[in-house]
Amino acid sequence: MAPKPSRLAAQTLAAQLSLSPTGTGPDTFQTQYLPERMGNAANYAYGGCALGTGVQAAYQTVTQGYHPYSVTGSFLAPVSIDIKLECSVRRLRDTRTFATRQVEVSQGQSDGSSRLCMILLVDFHKEGEKPLLTYSVAPDRAYSSPEDSLTPQEIAKRMAQQGTITEKSAEQYNVLFGLMARFFETRQASEGIGAQNLTGMAKHQATDQDHLPLPSKTTADWLRCRTPLQQRSDQYSGLAFILDSYLSFLPLVHSKMFIHDASACASLDFALRIFSTEWDLTEWNLREMKTVAGGDGRTYSETRLWNREGRLIANMTQQSILRPNKEVRASL
Repeated sequence: MAPKPSRLAAQTLAAQLSLSPTGTGPDTFQTQYLPERMGNAANYAYGGCALGTGVQAAYQTVTQGYHPYSVTGSFLAPVSIDIKLECSVRRLRDTRTFATRQVEVSQGQSDGSSRLCMILLVDFHKEGEKPLLTYSVAPDRAYSSPEDSLTPQEIAKRMAQQGTITEKSAEQYNVLFGLMARFFETRQASEGIGAQNLTGMAKHQATDQDHLPLPSKTTADWLRCRTPLQQRSDQYSGLAFILDSYLSFLPLVHSKMFIHDASACASLDFALRIFSTEWDLTEWNLREMKTVAGGDGRTYSETRLWNREGRLIANMTQQSILRPNKEVRASL
């Protein structure tokens, strides 16, 4: 295997998800930057890095005017932060209206082998289709505007000053979610649970939704990419990158728990559905998250994204593994 690349961090979302042809075969690519961690202290990368680059790879093999409307697949193995990702694309369908790509995302291993980390099926639709009906669902509740909402970092600072959390906890939060803060400006709507308990970091903090059943609880935030996204492929791969976040541990956040309260908490499979081409990830968009079901060591959760005009852009659903800690299992 090639020597380990240097730890050079991408400064923009487009750079983080950028690819170069490997030259080893048709429709094969390698990331220009190493994947990054988020939400854990282990040497495992944030799943959105693999998901976003998989969408980017599929995009490199279709003609202009085709855009993804469905991205489905499975996380097959943890992604190391020390090895660049490789993508191999298979062209399954090309018509005047649709295109379908299968993408395998893998990493080279020390013994010269390659480990498959993710598989995606990406469906494209050619732009210009005239709609018969145009409609979309609204968020579950009304939320404050981005101008009236605080960033997670501002909330963490305020909670530390008030003694709700320690200064060390605030610092840990900023480290855990530093990748997202590097690429996106987010403002948490005060009506959502995440704004009231700092995405679960202040897990014992009372919220306005404590009386609701778990599937009725929501977290919401406004988000926009900090840097330009010149290519439509960057917009769509960035969309996959951002919507992957939080879903695996969202049931914990809404249950007065945090990541360390589970022995295993990771996404298993995903379905990203895109409903419009009229959106811009560098403008304010509203994300609402909720968990739908849990049992048998798994959870099923959903995130939805609207533009500021109230048009539903996309949703992401995921099943995730969620196992209790050993001491919790022993008491059951």
